[in-house]
Amino acid sequence: MSKDSEASADSSSAQDSSKSARSRSRIGPKKAARIAAGEDRKKGSRKASTQAGNSDRETREGKKIPREGAKSEAHAQGMSSRKLALETLIKIEKDGAYANLALSAGFEKHQLSEKDRAFVTALVQGVVRNQNLIDQEIQKVSKEPLAKMPSLLRNLLRMAVFQLENFSETPEHAVLDTSNKLARVLGHEGLVRYTNGVLRGYLRRKESEQSHAATEDSSSPESNVPEELSVKYSLPAWLIRKWIAFYGLDETHALLKWSKKEPGLTVRVSEVSVEPKAMLDIMIKNGFSARTGNLVPSCLVFEGVDGGKSFRGSPQKLPGFDDGFFLVQDEAAAFVSVVVAPQKGETIVDLCAAPGGKSVHLAEMLENTGRVVAVDKHESRLKLVKEARLKQGLKNLETVAADGREFKLNMLADRVLLDAPCSGTGVINRRTDIRTNRKEADIEELNSLQKELIANAGHLVKPGGVLVYSTCSLEPEENIQVIEWFLKENPDFQGSSLLPFLSRDIQENWFSPDNEASLPAVSTRVAAENGYIQLIPTRHGVAGFFVCRLQRKSETEPPSQSQPDHASE
Repeated sequence: MSKDSEASADSSSAQDSSKSARSRSRIGPKKAARIAAGEDRKKGSRKASTQAGNSDRETREGKKIPREGAKSEAHAQGMSSRKLALETLIKIEKDGAYANLALSAGFEKHQLSEKDRAFVTALVQGVVRNQNLIDQEIQKVSKEPLAKMPSLLRNLLRMAVFQLENFSETPEHAVLDTSNKLARVLGHEGLVRYTNGVLRGYLRRKESEQSHAATEDSSSPESNVPEELSVKYSLPAWLIRKWIAFYGLDETHALLKWSKKEPGLTVRVSEVSVEPKAMLDIMIKNGFSARTGNLVPSCLVFEGVDGGKSFRGSPQKLPGFDDGFFLVQDEAAAFVSVVVAPQKGETIVDLCAAPGGKSVHLAEMLENTGRVVAVDKHESRLKLVKEARLKQGLKNLETVAADGREFKLNMLADRVLLDAPCSGTGVINRRTDIRTNRKEADIEELNSLQKELIANAGHLVKPGGVLVYSTCSLEPEENIQVIEWFLKENPDFQGSSLLPFLSRDIQENWFSPDNEASLPAVSTRVAAENGYIQLIPTRHGVAGFFVCRLQRKSETEPPSQSQPDHASE
């Protein structure tokens, strides 16, 4: 792309973003109250009124009159939901697909209600989250080894056993009935007979084990054997061994329990559009249980009693989603941008930017000044960044399709963020596919990639500038070992303390005497003073991110940067 065409593309996107920005104004508490009261939702009110009218016509003397065929429609919808869940599980297993992306693709092809979408999501994520334990239970009553079963049968049985174990509101006979019908529709009569036999055998064994367990002491201690823990928590034994070696046995037990918990929802409020306090008021007045984030005040954390999940379904249901008032983002991810600490008018490079949450946050923090260059190897993934740019009305955010190991800028950046590709073990409770798709050899391969990326990132930073490195991994090979290697190779960089970005309450909590005595050195106050910290979900209450802030010494002469910009859009 020529410089003229580059300028034209940038100008066009800037104009679009500028128009979007001018069409909105920041919302304060008063307007928030009007939104919460529904005064700006006339269309929604008409829809609700129509629904209420239909409801009145369907009732007589306080009793609902079932529509003709409603039962058969509900049954058909239930079969459709389970069929989609089964197809998604097969795709995850065969293609190594990400669970969240496979689910999104399935929902685009099938028109399901919010309730059915939530059911499918819970079913798929639940099966993947508990796969090792489910497989063990199936193998106890199956003559055919799981490895020799067709993928259809294997995942159909997993799905049924998970429902029998966890969906107590669904009668056992209903689970068997729908499973047999799916086997008939997608397979053959032989598959139906085998499915029925295995599931009935499972129920008989379960009843027998429950009777036996009632006469025994159930307070046995947690196992210390990685292979046994692997079955119980459906995580690879090699990963459990790594956690025991680095975090200790007690913390590993806590991490394993955390890994099976369904994560709640956290969103980051777009402060260029609405004040976080106003957005919180909107949520609360609409009946959602939320609180302000402890680590990042612009985040809203949705939680119920005892920290349980209080919101189910798509975030699109929340007020303000269509207006771009917030983005789904964990506090730890938002904290990364806070640590970058961009100043008005600066040039920032986000070297592995897609899907763009941090790039958007950085552009917002610059208050539409300066320049944020969002770089990603995959053009298709940059579409998400472009959509977010337009939705948020940002005119200082541009995208570049380039390999982060080779990207060059025609100037040195004030600050560079490298949120590196990683194993994702710090978000394994959210990314359930990691349990089955991640291999031990991946850690070494990722370490090599991360070193190549941070080496180039360092070349992009001007003297006195800042380099922030982050991952959503709990593995030292991807985190502190990468930083130690980089500092050895680049003595012109040094750690920059994270303590100024942590409130007094956070510091007292994170660096309590118990944490300081029991956690690895990389999670202590000294580590934070030196510019890095490993966040542990079980201790810090956020996703398992590693965050490091480095500064290039001002007296160092920069390397030659004669190469032109890559084409930006």
